[in-house]
Amino acid sequence: MSKKLVSLFLAVLMLFSAAALAEEAITVTDMFGRVITLEEPATRIIATEPADCEILYALGCGDALVGRGLYCDYPAEVTALPTVHSGADTNLEEILALDPQVVIMNDMAHTVEQVNLLEQNGVKVITTNADSIAEVYQAIRLIGQIMGKNAEAETIITDMQSSFDGIAAKAEKTDKTIYFEVMPLEWGLWSAGANTFMQELAEICGMKNAFADLDGWQPISQEQVIDRDPDYIVLVTGMGDTAVDEVMNRPGWQDIKALRNGKVYNADSYTLTRPAPRLKDAAIDLYNFLYGIAED
Repeated sequence: MSKKLVSLFLAVLMLFSAAALAEEAITVTDMFGRVITLEEPATRIIATEPADCEILYALGCGDALVGRGLYCDYPAEVTALPTVHSGADTNLEEILALDPQVVIMNDMAHTVEQVNLLEQNGVKVITTNADSIAEVYQAIRLIGQIMGKNAEAETIITDMQSSFDGIAAKAEKTDKTIYFEVMPLEWGLWSAGANTFMQELAEICGMKNAFADLDGWQPISQEQVIDRDPDYIVLVTGMGDTAVDEVMNRPGWQDIKALRNGKVYNADSYTLTRPAPRLKDAAIDLYNFLYGIAED
């Protein structure tokens, strides 16, 4: 074969290789509008937030995780992975030491400077931020894209939607109200307002949010809770087995309908607070509590 033919063959081969790489490349827009391109689906990834970690496992990508945030604890096997700090304590050296291709963070887990430094070191940063159920679906699709798991992402979303639709179809439409306590009294009460997936879960179950006039996650007072007299109190404080007794014995709360009728529920704080696929399980548990359905 002549040198000219060899050169032509190599040139064609390079074109085909470049085209193949271009087809495999993945370009996404994360939940803060940042455009990120990966040459191929990620195989080494760090998730700093529990919800994103749960999404990865639901997609069947747990084996791609090389590190996790301190609070990533589901499924249990993830706790065997090295931990990295995030937020104000983000340690770039410990992240880089794990040699990830991608780090998934949320809006409270990084600064612009930290993102720039990671990307200068060859690490892509994907940012998520989900307050509503629609945004949970967006996060699942985003992570599915970077992992090459688009079909799996749609399966998860369809399953969640089916669960929510099933609950909504059988729920009564009432004017009864739920107060979600997301921070306990000893730390200063907080609740979920409008534009949160907790309010959406209440509505799916046919109820109203006692703090629907607030936006997002907000601090509240005892006086506001007493004045609004909720029919149900749902605790997602992670305060353990004594949480219900603590609420039932709060001075000045005894006339609240939820206390008078024994309708105080210590929910699984992880399933109900994390914007992840297990929100469907949280919705089922919430429905069962509200309608007095005993667990199997």
